Amino acid sequence: MSDKVNYEILDNTKVRSFHKRLTVLAALGPFTDAFNEFGASVSLLAVSILFHLSAVMTAIVVAGYWVGVAGGAVLGGLLSDKFGRKELFIYDTLGMAIFALLSAASFDGISFFVFRFFLGAFIGIDYAAAVPLVSEYAPAGTRGRLLSMEKVFFMLGTIATVGIGLGLTAVVGVLTAWRIDFIIAAAPPIILLLLRRKMPESIRWAAEVGNKKKVEEAVKRLEKCGLEPEVNFDAIQEEKPSFKQNLKAFFSRTYARQVAFIFWIGAAYALTVNLVSVYSSKVLSDLGASSFESLLGTLSIDILGTFGVLITVFAADKLGRKILGTLGFGLSAIPLAVLYVAYLMGILSIPLVVAMFSLFFLINVGFVGTLQYVPAGEVFPTKLRGLSVGWEKLFEFGLALPALSLYAFLGVANSLLYDIIVAIIAAAIYYFLSLETKQMPLEEIQRRYTGNEGIPSYALKDITNSKDNDKL
Repeated sequence: MSDKVNYEILDNTKVRSFHKRLTVLAALGPFTDAFNEFGASVSLLAVSILFHLSAVMTAIVVAGYWVGVAGGAVLGGLLSDKFGRKELFIYDTLGMAIFALLSAASFDGISFFVFRFFLGAFIGIDYAAAVPLVSEYAPAGTRGRLLSMEKVFFMLGTIATVGIGLGLTAVVGVLTAWRIDFIIAAAPPIILLLLRRKMPESIRWAAEVGNKKKVEEAVKRLEKCGLEPEVNFDAIQEEKPSFKQNLKAFFSRTYARQVAFIFWIGAAYALTVNLVSVYSSKVLSDLGASSFESLLGTLSIDILGTFGVLITVFAADKLGRKILGTLGFGLSAIPLAVLYVAYLMGILSIPLVVAMFSLFFLINVGFVGTLQYVPAGEVFPTKLRGLSVGWEKLFEFGLALPALSLYAFLGVANSLLYDIIVAIIAAAIYYFLSLETKQMPLEEIQRRYTGNEGIPSYALKDITNSKDNDKL
């Protein structure tokens, strides 16, 4: 609020060492997510054999993780908005480490489902704390880049887990490799537990709920970094909104478009990406590739997808969220169409699948996947930002279960056709729902799209200047 804190120095500063440390510590959460999520690519080849599961049951058991992330993110969002970002940011790492180890010790399909469900829940909680924390400290002009780094680390985690799984498969065999992969996945959360303690609470959240002590602590930490926001402590009054009040505000008419926009980012992505992100190794295996060759192909796909993410890191604050998301959905239909035609002509091959899946990953994961971390951390006000992230993850991960089951039911050819159609529809809907937020202070975003008052004076100047420029 303008009468509490002047965020001008935070919004207009260059990226400093403080931002870099915070971004890396937050992004190691997605790194851990990817390490566990794409441990499924390794385990998918083993658990069906070890636990005697059908194709549909394998999909359901593996997808237990995504269900956990979805539920954990919503719960974490509510907790993050009510109790703050920092405590969750620190202590959710314990759950991540414990359940990664328990996943490695799974003894049947049920235990694998349960342990990965709770592992996913703690990672979902981490998203709801980490994304708002980065967003609320990031400079306005580079917020998209800093939030996009979450996806960079996610892709690095993907490459790491598949690469390690590939090496372990060659050494100990696929039936053992996945267990070691999950044991290794417990290491990053333990490191994070130690390093995240030094990060401050979000000053925006603390000011909004009237926690003067947390504001003071944040200001002292920022002063050491050369950032000294002006704070009117007399204007900061304690507020304790209930979960019910936050939910009512979130789903009010004021934020109807925001709710629809964030829903569609998560839902449309989940309905298009999982054929490649999870089933690539199985598709290659069905074409005659060995376990080692399937994982090698998956690794190649992930590496090219990472290049797409890097493109978005540098383009998010230049081209904007609207263009990137629309292109990400629309263009991703092309490589899938190539594969569908090849299937109909009887010329589908392992090299072609790897090439087209890699191109799909570069476009879909690179552009759309990276945006999973950006608008959700921007378009809602501070008091609802954690829930916004949880809302996106609810559909991004929650729809993975029906998507995986659908792919198992449809088979490769029909799944390709399904993804082509959904990608085209997704692009059109995204274009009309999206809210452009590039280079805007968070308070300006609220003013522009909801008419909320209490915006800092410097942001009002930016809005006035922007409107004047639009008229010219």
